[in-house]
Amino acid sequence: MSAKNISVVMATFNGSKYITKQLDSILQQTLVPDELIICDDNSTDDTVLLINSYENNSRIKLFVNEKRMGVVENFKKATTLATPSNWIAFADQDDIWEQKKLRRLADEMILIDDDIPALIYSDLTVIDKNDLVTAPSFWEKQKIRPEKIRLSTLLFGNVITGCTTLINYPMAREFFLFNGLDYFHDEWLGLIAYTFGKVKMLNDKLVYYRQHESNVTFSEEYKIPLFTEGLKNDIDYLLKKKRFLSHQFELAKSFLSTYRDKLTSEQIKIFENFIKQENKNYILQRLNRRITYN
Repeated sequence: MSAKNISVVMATFNGSKYITKQLDSILQQTLVPDELIICDDNSTDDTVLLINSYENNSRIKLFVNEKRMGVVENFKKATTLATPSNWIAFADQDDIWEQKKLRRLADEMILIDDDIPALIYSDLTVIDKNDLVTAPSFWEKQKIRPEKIRLSTLLFGNVITGCTTLINYPMAREFFLFNGLDYFHDEWLGLIAYTFGKVKMLNDKLVYYRQHESNVTFSEEYKIPLFTEGLKNDIDYLLKKKRFLSHQFELAKSFLSTYRDKLTSEQIKIFENFIKQENKNYILQRLNRRITYN
């Protein structure tokens, strides 16, 4: 398999504060993308103006939505506008890419690309609003153990960060069918990769992942609560004021309903065993999660 052209797809909304650094890091890759598709979700700041300042770069193709679509549907729109058959890399508006990012991902995709959905993803370096490193490894910060990741652990919580991924076109076709109203695209595509697709995880830190007060795509599940917040959550779960892992259970049920015919009997069993835990008490759910990881 030879390398294919890469389309970088970006969803923007009021990202003027950081967009220039991100655009420069993408355009200065050692493996320059064939195109950079940007769908702006009707920004009210200078985001579009700043993107248009790159008008002499023919790789950039900007589309501005008349009405807001939301981040996942905006990413999906950008992906549908990419050149068919290209590999697709997702880009957030406020990160900075390592210069070798696309080359490293492409070298790995060559090894697994086929006529079935494939996905490569990596670790990240966490930075703040001033570009200062706050965590050399996002996975270490979140206590993610890469060697433990498999379908059964992925059901307890997504570890695939969309801005690190490269997908092939069969995976993009699955994204076109995805209803992004309830779930994030990276967690859905990750489940595809770990069931009837192909997946490769890289320990490389290929993105400077910016965490700040107005992240667009930063999921709540990635935020580590303070001790007092964690204690309050435990009490709420025990008193059944809140449902533990409610998002994960709904995601698992939706995915199983959509793709049951493509899953092996063993994979279906993994999903069904996970879903059965929904009605167990909080202590047992926590215990089952720990047992699954260990």
